[in-house]
Amino acid sequence: MNSPIYPMTFIPKKRNFKLYYLAFPKPWKELLIQLQVSANKKYNPEYYMKLFGLKACLNGWLDEVVNVGNMKANSDDNRWFVSLNEPDVHKICKIMKIWVTAEYELNDKATSETKAIAEKFKREIDPDVLRYGITSEEVCLFNEDGTAAVDYAFDAFALYVANSLNGKTIPFFGQKLTFSNCGLKKLVSQPIEYDKQYYSYGLQFSVQTTPPQRECILLVFPSVKRFVSNAWKKKIYLEENINALVKMSENKYRVMKMKQRKNIDKEKTEYFRDWNYADINCYGLYHSNSNFPAAEEVLKHPENYVGKNAVPQILLPYKFGMDFTNMKIGTGVSVKEKCEFYHQLTPLLKDIAEPMGEVQSVRAIHYNKPDKKKFEAADIQKMRRERLKVCTGRDKITLEIYGHDSDEPLKNAIMEDICQYFGDTDGSDVKIEIEKRSIGSLGDMMNGKSYEDHLLRIKRVQECVEKSAEIKGAVVILKNTSGEKGDPKAALRAGFADTNRLTQFIVPDVLDEKAKDKPSKSRIHGAVLDIFRQFGYTEFADNRNTVKNPACAADVIGVYAYQTLRPLWAAESKSPVLTAKFLPAYVTFNARSGQVKAECGLFDERELSYPEALIAFSKLSRKDDFVDKCNQVARGGFVTKLLGLRDLYKESDGLVLVSCNGLTRNLWHGISDTSISGYNMKKPFVPEKIKIGNSISERTEAFTDSHLRIIRLREGVSTLEVPDYYTEINAKGDFTRASGVYRHKDVFWGIDLCPNNFEFKDSYKKCRADKPTLNFDECALMEYYPLQLREEDDPKQWVGYANLLRELMPENPSRQSVRLPAPLHLAKLMSEYFLLCDKEK
Repeated sequence: MNSPIYPMTFIPKKRNFKLYYLAFPKPWKELLIQLQVSANKKYNPEYYMKLFGLKACLNGWLDEVVNVGNMKANSDDNRWFVSLNEPDVHKICKIMKIWVTAEYELNDKATSETKAIAEKFKREIDPDVLRYGITSEEVCLFNEDGTAAVDYAFDAFALYVANSLNGKTIPFFGQKLTFSNCGLKKLVSQPIEYDKQYYSYGLQFSVQTTPPQRECILLVFPSVKRFVSNAWKKKIYLEENINALVKMSENKYRVMKMKQRKNIDKEKTEYFRDWNYADINCYGLYHSNSNFPAAEEVLKHPENYVGKNAVPQILLPYKFGMDFTNMKIGTGVSVKEKCEFYHQLTPLLKDIAEPMGEVQSVRAIHYNKPDKKKFEAADIQKMRRERLKVCTGRDKITLEIYGHDSDEPLKNAIMEDICQYFGDTDGSDVKIEIEKRSIGSLGDMMNGKSYEDHLLRIKRVQECVEKSAEIKGAVVILKNTSGEKGDPKAALRAGFADTNRLTQFIVPDVLDEKAKDKPSKSRIHGAVLDIFRQFGYTEFADNRNTVKNPACAADVIGVYAYQTLRPLWAAESKSPVLTAKFLPAYVTFNARSGQVKAECGLFDERELSYPEALIAFSKLSRKDDFVDKCNQVARGGFVTKLLGLRDLYKESDGLVLVSCNGLTRNLWHGISDTSISGYNMKKPFVPEKIKIGNSISERTEAFTDSHLRIIRLREGVSTLEVPDYYTEINAKGDFTRASGVYRHKDVFWGIDLCPNNFEFKDSYKKCRADKPTLNFDECALMEYYPLQLREEDDPKQWVGYANLLRELMPENPSRQSVRLPAPLHLAKLMSEYFLLCDKEK
């Protein structure tokens, strides 16, 4: 049995808190509604107002804010503002006025009517009026059974924990870390210098629930924050905002947004950086902002503001892609460091929360690739060819490699990699034909990034590449132009799709660190396997890997939803109606047969093969009715599909996998912890009925007479819903590697097989104090909750199979698993073929 894991999780112990409430004056709301209507004639006061900017200002510039409520015409606003301390009405009123100015008066579209209403509203804002709405009460946040007693329990408790640690110092591998508040439920240590560069450790807190009882747990997420410490480029182009950390006082930082703006004249367009108006004025409520350094100055000379003696101290978090600076500090927090954090925090939180303890593994299966010691290379290659044939259903696959004459060595390396993986396919059941093609000028940078620029390149591809009757694969050797304005990759993908070709791009100058004149073998291999993934190829040979698990014969249906789809042809329009909020899609996968089928309401046919679906999505996203059709398909959520699957799998086994996030919870309320806690259970994981649908189409249905199972997934650290963790120390003093499935009450956590690279190896042995340049990584937890099983089912088998499905994807050879189980992973990657303004979320 695997050694246990230790989630970085605490059980709330302190239950009683004093909360303060602040009512929003009714006359103010009436003016605010007038302001919203003036700014947006389509606004309906029966719906919630858009107050994101106000919430951000209040949360960002006030201490101990638990909640800022939404408002509409008939909302109860007596507890609009909730805080752990008595609200500072003077600061709140000043922040509101700053927000009104930024939102409604400095807006380019603001009319004279809107500005007049804004001025009238600001004159009405009076702290003496607001003070009358202050109330307070002693509140019990948690019930005896550990569930939340009030809606504010989650934010209030996490905020209280963060505040209790503010200013505390802990020993940490020879260093002393002192933590400061840097936002809601967030802490940051003092910057640590290494070779004239700086980094800090961060802590973030979140209270979450576990199904089915909705017991509350406090999650702790450590991170490392690296700061821009130099700038060696005079001209800095960076589209995205920078959220700078500005030191306000001892143990307090605030986030100030550095935005990119542009000056347009007849000659040229110039870009420059400026502080967000609301942030710089909110800063002025605490300190004089008259001499605050300009954003351009800070960006070009960060070394003057990052040090501990800098006044003001301004920290610019580093992100990948910032090519104007060099970054030596490594990424990630090691397992060794996570353990130390947890043990140092435990005594500091002893009166507030107690450790959850270890979690034991359950028996789970892994996909074992054919053992090279037991099989000859030719036998393994034959297995792969057999698998390729059953997955694709094809006798022949044609690949074309596009590049310049100078790319000939890379073209040969790609061909060699295919041959080494699949062997000689002449005379086999599936033949792989490879052709070298010249890319000519198709790979050149485009003039711009507009839809018209893309259409021109798409048309050129159609003119230069003959249309194929069967789907082919195109591996395109292309200079790395990601993020540049004329990047042709999206246009090339669309153009090749119109000629019935799948595409995989590879950068020509990716070099092996040890052999500077050779393209990286791992990068080539990953590109090769990814183009075959697009044909539907997965790594699983059941006749060579016998699995004694009845779940492994089941069809697995990944229920997925794409979010915020704005087609590229709508880029110039400001109309919000040209964005589809979401689009449901489904991928059905059978591990034993290898078959992959995709379904979406946009398709003319009921289902398509996986490569057919990729090409269909490319074409559909360029049609004028794309947004309208997406909205039509999404209207009913997942109801029709789920009922159809229930009937389809009356006798044969099926398994639905759905990733639980904000989007899918809106489409399917029944997967939320709140809904699950209300189900009547025949036995664990076997509810009598479950809810399906959204607010428009919700209904309760029984699935107990079907062979369809449903497992809900929640992803790891990035969502703040699933714990981080560390492992056990072995006899050598290192931390053990963990993989498989672990169970905490009725919740299962899956860990994929640990890759054999340095980021993972070092994470179990070292810390950043050893060498700040090291990169650390760890396999994040994937949460599984069996929402619907049959009474005779063993939940470990079905969860184990779901976790196994993460190990079957071929395209990432450096890792033995992908983040999501195969059908959800395949569904997610279909979005690569949409031609959108921005990447689908």
